[in-house]
Amino acid sequence: MDKILVTGGLGFLGSHIVNRLKALGNDVTIFARPKSRKVNFSDNTVIWGDIRDEGAVQKAVQDVTHVIHLVSNFRKGGSDKNEAYDINVRGTQNVLNACQKYSVKRLVHCSTIGVHGSVKEVPANEKSAFNPGDLYQSTKLEAEKRVWEAYKNTELPVSVIRPISMFGPGDLRMLKLFRMIKKKRFVIIGDGTPFFQPAYIDDVVNGFLLALEKEEAIGETFIIGSDEYVRLSKLCEMIADALNVPPPKIKIPLKPVLFLADICEKMCVPFGIEPPIHRRRVSFFQNNRAFAIDKARKLLGFNPQTTLKEGIQKTIAWYEKEGLI
Repeated sequence: MDKILVTGGLGFLGSHIVNRLKALGNDVTIFARPKSRKVNFSDNTVIWGDIRDEGAVQKAVQDVTHVIHLVSNFRKGGSDKNEAYDINVRGTQNVLNACQKYSVKRLVHCSTIGVHGSVKEVPANEKSAFNPGDLYQSTKLEAEKRVWEAYKNTELPVSVIRPISMFGPGDLRMLKLFRMIKKKRFVIIGDGTPFFQPAYIDDVVNGFLLALEKEEAIGETFIIGSDEYVRLSKLCEMIADALNVPPPKIKIPLKPVLFLADICEKMCVPFGIEPPIHRRRVSFFQNNRAFAIDKARKLLGFNPQTTLKEGIQKTIAWYEKEGLI
């Protein structure tokens, strides 16, 4: 039985990974901030700490054989640059140092497809150009560089996963999209033509577990997610159809909204206020996100099991069960 540490194990992705690992009989420990949302895990599986605290990270790593590093300062309007760097880059360095010190058998590091920015030629792959578009993406790219420096200099057995945008039971980030479509209030900003590629959470978890166990994963980067990408307008139609409501028809120009988002950020950020609308949120309507998963198929045997239509239906069922829509 492997002893596995999951940093950020109380988040959306982390909790699903932890549940799967436990179901497979592994001894799992979670490293999480005290402010993290509470889920149904016994207290003795959680080590409370801050990824920026090198001592706390080393204490968490010292007795485990494998590490899945998920902790990140997820992007939001008005993110503090120092905090983002400290968590995403220095926090990752703390994990790398601890894994080297205690000779872990495998480290799987979670990055983001955002390091590629808006894709110009679809589908993109792991070798496509980097083009981070915000603070979150740029610090995640820097963290990746730290991972590969450690691999080159110490031969630490590492893999990097760039997960495609995830959704499914437990996800609250896409809830607003589903809720607004159901209420017939969703407005498409722009022309609705950018590609979007939602990945059902169970498939993403499968990818992480394959990277954790396969020897072929060592020293490699993988894009993990679904194999279906659709136009944003089509995605809205599919969600509306599953909710049995008319699809969104209203579209408004992109540029004025971007201008408004920029003004909101400049007015709110200096005072530590989360802007009601910001450029990152508007980017949902303008960035192409379409990726190939061929490398993961070939080296890991990765194969998504849930179609986009099925994932939407399962997600709606969970939202309805929880009284969220």
